[in-house]
Amino acid sequence: MAGGDESVVLVLGKIVLFFVFAIVVGLAARWGLCWMMERAHERNLRRYPVLAFVLCLLMAYCAEAFFGVADITGAYAAGLVVSCTPKAQYIASKYEPLGYLLLTPVFFASMGINVQASAMSTGVWVFSILLLIVSVISKMVGCGLGARFCGFTSRESLQVGTGMVCRGEVALIVANRGLELGVLSAPMMTPVIITVVGGTILTPILLKLVFRGEPHKLEENSLADHYREVAQLDIVSDQLLNQNREYENQGEQKQKKK
Repeated sequence: MAGGDESVVLVLGKIVLFFVFAIVVGLAARWGLCWMMERAHERNLRRYPVLAFVLCLLMAYCAEAFFGVADITGAYAAGLVVSCTPKAQYIASKYEPLGYLLLTPVFFASMGINVQASAMSTGVWVFSILLLIVSVISKMVGCGLGARFCGFTSRESLQVGTGMVCRGEVALIVANRGLELGVLSAPMMTPVIITVVGGTILTPILLKLVFRGEPHKLEENSLADHYREVAQLDIVSDQLLNQNREYENQGEQKQKKK
């Protein structure tokens, strides 16, 4: 986040300023996007994913360049802004294929390149295994206790803690950032990646064990169904508008020929 020569007060001040910046820019961007969406009347829907992408890059750059905050924090703030707009589900539906087909595989491949398994000694392998075990136990105990304090039963608390074992791309991004700043050495990057991948593999296995013996229950989720319907309506409306434009263009061409 910051160099070693910066004081803690300065770092905290930059963080506070970033949140002020994110709130001001976020409110302004949300107002601008909503204003455009109201005036567009379901036309030119393809501009919204582009504007959301520009906002994401802009806030990510400002977070890291001006405030010393990780760029993913700025991108997250941009995502919060976009999620508050009427076309949030439509925008998300446009980026899901890109994320699954290109961005996510490239990201994890770049992380895998940093693994130096051939150069790992016995001590590093032992440390990696111990780090994985500690990460699993700490998540199960910490999140399980939090669930227990919130009124869940012991079995439900264990299930909550087990479900939180998995660590995702944020841990890899933080580790990679530490590697770039020199805080984390290159040999220690491999145990971190092993811990993340191992937790991802172990989580579904452990969940099957802690949920064993319970009947399968399907619960209706009206909120999720509502969001799914809104996303489908946005996609259908976009397709209908495109067809309408094609028909208008064909009609204009026929009139010109006459």
